[in-house]
Amino acid sequence: MSDPGLVFEIEIKSSPERIWEAITSPDWTRRYFFDTAVRSDWRKGGKVVWENPDGTASCQGEVLESDPPWRLVTTWSSLWGPEMARETPSRVTWEIEERAAKRCLLRVTHDRLEGAPKTRAAVSGGWQGAIERLRGVVEAAA
Repeated sequence: MSDPGLVFEIEIKSSPERIWEAITSPDWTRRYFFDTAVRSDWRKGGKVVWENPDGTASCQGEVLESDPPWRLVTTWSSLWGPEMARETPSRVTWEIEERAAKRCLLRVTHDRLEGAPKTRAAVSGGWQGAIERLRGVVEAAA
């Protein structure tokens, strides 16, 4: 049986488009995603990098699916240390589900972690805080 991965959900008072912008814009990610700026063209096969303030990469991956503003799937390689950088890439799926006018469910699934045990241990405690901060900055900007 395969590992089901890590699943995190949060309700956000905002439009799918604004949440998508927060996920894919470096100006937004700096405010909630550990001071990293995400960079990508968001096209299938394109590279995605989360840059630290000093310009080094914190994480990187490849865009597997991009369906704005509903679904984004990327591979994920943690670069926080040499052991993590050697792990097999995992996968992160962002899903935005509109529940009512200006109210959405954001679900983040980080899976395919079987070959990335150090990444699993590191991110299992970080994702919930990141999406809670995302909610805070998005709702404050409304």
